[in-house]
Amino acid sequence: MMVKTDNLFPVLLFLIVVFFDTGAGFGAQGPKFTEGGNKHNLSFSNTGVNYKATNASDPRGKQICIFCHTPHNAKPQTVLWNRNDTTQTFGHYSSNTLAIHTDPAAKTSSDYKSEPNGSSRLCLSCHDGVTALGAVLNGDAIEVNNNVNTVMSGTHVFNRTKITNSHHPVSFVYNASVRDRLNVLEGPGNSYQLPTNAKIRLDRENRMQCITCHDPHQTQYNDPTTPFWVLDGTSATNAHDSVCTNCHNFTNNP
Repeated sequence: MMVKTDNLFPVLLFLIVVFFDTGAGFGAQGPKFTEGGNKHNLSFSNTGVNYKATNASDPRGKQICIFCHTPHNAKPQTVLWNRNDTTQTFGHYSSNTLAIHTDPAAKTSSDYKSEPNGSSRLCLSCHDGVTALGAVLNGDAIEVNNNVNTVMSGTHVFNRTKITNSHHPVSFVYNASVRDRLNVLEGPGNSYQLPTNAKIRLDRENRMQCITCHDPHQTQYNDPTTPFWVLDGTSATNAHDSVCTNCHNFTNNP
């Protein structure tokens, strides 16, 4: 049986929404994607969020996926991406004690020392504080909070100061070579390992990105201090630390 490709996208979106709404395979703890409260759902019907579409006459504002995804003429960064890159400069984590700075194996990504890349850069297309939330790639901007130029502000904006000195480094290669080098430099009391939990993901280039610790579609632990956290747990410490200890061993240095 032949299926017209134009009919596939609604089906795909339905499956995506159902998958994340039910938490299929994840045992989701936080607000479901179609429930009021999930902050990445900017649709008109959402409730309890800081930013949402506000023009009831614009049918696009009633959609969930459109703020990030499009079926046609998408950007190549990821699946059906519907946003332009941020125009802001953020820099990279920099420290004299960061061992991966001097490791050639960590520099297989050519822009390691320049700017966040991959999925981390996709996050910045909203969290940069200058790009309108409704500024989708295809079509006119969608009105958010009564203005087509609404941008994120306050704690919702990625802190440019922290990314270079106190935020966990992102967009760096983390493979066996890098792990072994870190273990030599840091010593056995603070050893490193590659992620063992499938939910804690490196990207296709073996780079640690925002999505390594955060799931953009469904938070697994409903704690505002760890938004869209990839693991749930029986306690806040369990949920948060079990992500960290997938790579770090703090046995002798808690």
